[in-house]
Amino acid sequence: MSLVDARLELSDAQALTASADSTNVIDLSQTARQIGAGRTMYVHFNVTVGADFTTGDETYTFGVATGAATSLGTVLSSRAIVATTLVAGYNFPMDGVLRYVGVEYVLAGTSPSVTVDAYLSDQEAFSWQSYPDAI
Repeated sequence: MSLVDARLELSDAQALTASADSTNVIDLSQTARQIGAGRTMYVHFNVTVGADFTTGDETYTFGVATGAATSLGTVLSSRAIVATTLVAGYNFPMDGVLRYVGVEYVLAGTSPSVTVDAYLSDQEAFSWQSYPDAI
């Protein structure tokens, strides 16, 4: 079982119906915290409410963003994901982060909607399993 520190959460059940940034941005330079010192860090995404794809034109792109300030601005990597794949419990990692890290969600189409958790971790995707909420 993986535990998630609230200070490493970028999105906590963030309900998306349009393009948006993650609720939180993490400052990795706080030396007292030493987040990921000497380790590769990953941003993990977990879909908690599946994506809407009723009209078929909805698109979803998740991007790991970074920058020298909390406004971010530079997308390090992004992944376009087919709506039918974004079901509750679907998860995937992205790597490559700088001082500030956050997420940019780009949604398009007639009625896009999805609810997502995102958090920073030093665990690779194969070392943990995510499950949809049982609530």
